[in-house]
Amino acid sequence: MKRALVVGSLFSLIALSGCGGAGDTANLPSLYQGNWGGTWSSGAGRDSGTISLVVLMDGSVSGSIARSSGSGSISGFIQKNGKLNAVASFAAGGNMVMGGNVQLTNGRLVGSFSYVMMGVEYAGFFDCSQGGGSGSGGDTGGEA
Repeated sequence: MKRALVVGSLFSLIALSGCGGAGDTANLPSLYQGNWGGTWSSGAGRDSGTISLVVLMDGSVSGSIARSSGSGSISGFIQKNGKLNAVASFAAGGNMVMGGNVQLTNGRLVGSFSYVMMGVEYAGFFDCSQGGGSGSGGDTGGEA
């Protein structure tokens, strides 16, 4: 009987020791949270402009992007591992479907992505500072 009690207690301790630790990180805030502003350009240098992003605690993204043919709005998501999925919508010229990766480098949000516009795939990158930078005004959505 004592042996069964000891074995049962030992099993309970082992089971409970597995609880806690790193566990689920779903409720942790996004590392990328904040207001970011800077510049972006296509890998081939065919297009460029300013970009302004607001990343919320859950990783959802909104903002604005300007390019040579006009400006548009961005909406999407940055996962905790840095995967970016977003769509930039332009009044004239269609949508820019973006997918790539972001990371924090020396306090800056930098990203590389591919995007499809008008059926053609391009490569691009952006470099943003927190709170603004490069004339984008951060949370203001750009210059007037």
